[in-house]
Amino acid sequence: MEFIDMNEKNNMLIFSLIDESTSAVGYSAEDILLKLLYQLIVILIVTRIFVWIGRSYLGQTAVAGEVLAGLVLGPSVAGALFPEFMGNIFPEESSTIFIGIAQIGLILLMFEIGLEFEFGEKLRKSRFTVAVISITGIFLPFTVGFFSAEWLWNSITTPRPDKNAFQLFFALALSITAIPVLGRIFMELGLAHTRTATLIIGAAAIDDIGGWILLGAISTICASNYQFDQFIFNIFGIIVYVILVFLIVKPLLRYWLSSELKKEKRLSHTVMAYIIIFLFLSASVTSYLGIFALIGSFAIGVALHENREFVTLWKERIGSLVHIFFLPIFFTYTGLRTDIGTLSGPDEWIICLLICLLAFVTKFGGTYIASRLLGENRRIAATIGISMNTRALMELIVLNIGYDLGILPPNIFTMLVIMAILSTFITTPLIRRLMKGQAIRN
Repeated sequence: MEFIDMNEKNNMLIFSLIDESTSAVGYSAEDILLKLLYQLIVILIVTRIFVWIGRSYLGQTAVAGEVLAGLVLGPSVAGALFPEFMGNIFPEESSTIFIGIAQIGLILLMFEIGLEFEFGEKLRKSRFTVAVISITGIFLPFTVGFFSAEWLWNSITTPRPDKNAFQLFFALALSITAIPVLGRIFMELGLAHTRTATLIIGAAAIDDIGGWILLGAISTICASNYQFDQFIFNIFGIIVYVILVFLIVKPLLRYWLSSELKKEKRLSHTVMAYIIIFLFLSASVTSYLGIFALIGSFAIGVALHENREFVTLWKERIGSLVHIFFLPIFFTYTGLRTDIGTLSGPDEWIICLLICLLAFVTKFGGTYIASRLLGENRRIAATIGISMNTRALMELIVLNIGYDLGILPPNIFTMLVIMAILSTFITTPLIRRLMKGQAIRN
């Protein structure tokens, strides 16, 4: 009897602990929710403030304000000025939930980016010009970045990351162009209709495809720890998966979507639920294969981008939520990792300046020279060079992956974030000036 009583007491204790610590409606759950709500309120308010400041006083588009807000909320600005307050708003114990929301937002964002990749339309005209500009815009920065990264790697204090992995990620960071940001900039400036914008978006599309292929390959190499058999397994799995997506999943999804949209005349809750399930399944597969969940969601987006009715409805129902809610969370997630205080002394600031110059010169120089050789005038060539130098969102995604893999140390991560922000901030005013008089006012 005593044994039974002890069991009963233990069970009561366990249920009591469960009720207090894991109940969805208990005090602990309410405390977690309250902290998360504080974080979201601060993020959304600060983001709206900086979007307004960027548009009204800095001549920037919304995305530049969103990026800046994320940096300001991190230890570089708000954390340094109000360490106790920001520590209470973004405590370590709530970081897991915050990171989870940021990653879900990225999965949805990459799906939307895949939906926007209208390759045929963008590349139908001036295909040769677009291809040459894009290839030059990847090859020159990647090559220069790879070989210059050895010098940068030698400057890192021990323990250093793997040298080859560091060189590959640094080279990739210099090669990226942010097509979704460019698209938003041209639309907000009323320039999306121009031939120059079409050339740039087409070249940036190829650039991003090449960048994501490189990212997938580099991530797979790093995930396999240079074990040849594991690397071959991952690559084989990725190839098989991509084939399945485009040969089997794509036609089935398109047929099902078309029939559902024809029957419902709208994007129903059922359709959205199943699309999100497919999206998360695809993200899970690519994550398991070692190339990150983002690639899986991007692949499903590309597979469905030809169904323009679905794309329009998805953007109307889900797109605004992704950009207004999830995207600022990701920028804040990056900002919380970026600490300008880690750049100690003038030597590291000089290195940061050199990285910025190297990134700008190789990307702008390569695409400008290629454009001039292909017959474009100086103004158009300069616009192409400035635009292709825009990194922003895509760069930040790559940098966060490199940081998570332990390949980019905090100080190098901060330097590259600064480079990404500067390359984004110089784009809008320069495009506005170079393409003055071509905008359509809505």
